[in-house]
Amino acid sequence: MNRISSFLFWALLVGVLVFITMPIIVVLAASFSPTSEVTLDPRLWTLRWYSDLIEPRWFEPFWLSVRIAVIVSVISGIAGLFAAYAIVFERFPRSDMVMSFLLSPLSVPQIVKGVAIVLFISQLGLQQFLGTEALIAAHVVLTLPFVTRMVAGSIANFDRGLDQAAQILGAGRLDRLRYVLLPLIKPGLLSGVTFAFIISFNNIPLSVFLVRPGDTTLPIKVINHLEYSLDPVMAAVNVASMIFILAAIFIFEKIGGFSAQLHGGSK
Repeated sequence: MNRISSFLFWALLVGVLVFITMPIIVVLAASFSPTSEVTLDPRLWTLRWYSDLIEPRWFEPFWLSVRIAVIVSVISGIAGLFAAYAIVFERFPRSDMVMSFLLSPLSVPQIVKGVAIVLFISQLGLQQFLGTEALIAAHVVLTLPFVTRMVAGSIANFDRGLDQAAQILGAGRLDRLRYVLLPLIKPGLLSGVTFAFIISFNNIPLSVFLVRPGDTTLPIKVINHLEYSLDPVMAAVNVASMIFILAAIFIFEKIGGFSAQLHGGSK
């Protein structure tokens, strides 16, 4: 019976891994294929489609997505840090209500949020802010709950005895926040910032309502391109984006060691 259970477990595990990796393998092969047909023979592969990515029609949307994602992750990181600190560490009156309010965007579909933001901007007569400014504001609304929740989890696990010891030794509030609390919650903060960066960079449902000509992010550029043609450059864009995201995660991990968050520690 144990052998049967073990066999079923490994069969299921292998099936899940194949199901996850096969689309990636197909897209990777398609990005090197000389034609629109997927070619698995490495002798026929070409880098032609990757060379197209440096053209302005692809590089400019990519660079805009990077800039927006960086700005959004910084704003969400700072706002989420102070919000979580005030709610969890200071525990002011009705802090639970404020936390529920900050997390409420998670319960609203992104398409609904996008329509609501467009209507709000139109009602105020601020259509000129559609584009980069509106994308940044909307993405902050989208990502702030993730950062706040992750930082709040780190602060909840923080040993308050360390803060009290620092206070007894004469450290002020800002010094305790900078030298005691921040180093210990850095994994949670960096994990939230990483989530914010990835969500902002890859966002489609919210961004599709807020872009304008000249301010088009890479995911929206991909969607627009798919309306007219399906060629291997799409696969090259997706592979390049995946590599970029993996590199960003690696850099954030090296800076903050947020994988320690999974083990309840700091790095």
